[in-house]
Amino acid sequence: MEIIPIGERVLIKPIKKEEVTKSGIYIPETAREGRKEGTVVAVGQRDDGSGLPLNKGDHVLYGGYSADTVEIDSETYVFVPYKDILAKIA
Repeated sequence: MEIIPIGERVLIKPIKKEEVTKSGIYIPETAREGRKEGTVVAVGQRDDGSGLPLNKGDHVLYGGYSADTVEIDSETYVFVPYKDILAKIA
């Protein structure tokens, strides 16, 4: 199934954070690092039809609280407004 975001939105597959340290200690979710990062799956367009400066497969850091989580084919994805993309990791 192909999903194409409408407007200035980006579909991201979040990177799963470590739940256990290398020494085997369990890290509760409240104590995990707060950085949100993931891989771009699909990118929408600006209102004038021009593309956003992201491509499928880009590794990004994102923030904000307005992301919508969806589950597609047993995988979790996040729709993030383009303004909440903080950086592209090269």
